[in-house]
Amino acid sequence: MDIVGDLSNVLVSDVANSALPAPELYQYYKNLKNRTIIVNDEINQSIMEWAVLPFYEMDNDGTGKPITIILNTVGGSLYDGMTLVDAIESAHTPTKIRIVGMAASMGLYIAMAGKNNPNVTTVCTPFSVGLMHGGSLALSDSSYAVKDQFDFLQHYEDKLKDYILSHCKIDEDMYNKVERREFWMDADDMLKYGIVDAIENN
Repeated sequence: MDIVGDLSNVLVSDVANSALPAPELYQYYKNLKNRTIIVNDEINQSIMEWAVLPFYEMDNDGTGKPITIILNTVGGSLYDGMTLVDAIESAHTPTKIRIVGMAASMGLYIAMAGKNNPNVTTVCTPFSVGLMHGGSLALSDSSYAVKDQFDFLQHYEDKLKDYILSHCKIDEDMYNKVERREFWMDADDMLKYGIVDAIENN
């Protein structure tokens, strides 16, 4: 099924098998038809189905019509959320990321995703907020696995640090001061630190 095609193509089985109630599912498909993806829940493995794959399809459909990603999320899984970051980083189509409400934790990484891609712009509304803080990793009970996972976590944190420093105006000194804290930003702060390109009222 063409997920961004005519809404009449939405099958009854889609409604029956979806975790979304029928009205919300209808609105989801309506948003896709308007080339809008909304990330407004905790980020987990399902982001692949309801955000990443639709984004890839729209980005490669050959129409060149702009795509909008609306962010209002408390964050969630880094590993799952970075799949959307990777998609945005490689976008060929004009894409606008719009923070409406909150872009916290993983949500802030998504907000910064297009900073080095000329096809992507990021904006926020005047009362939106951002939150940057250190992530966490659940470790295995096995002592061998804990060491392996800890080593990987150190490596992954270095990659995330490089990502942040190359996608905003936060320098290394400031990053080192805030990485283990909750660093809250209002719209003006996000503009100051280069998280967003502009503040928009509508």
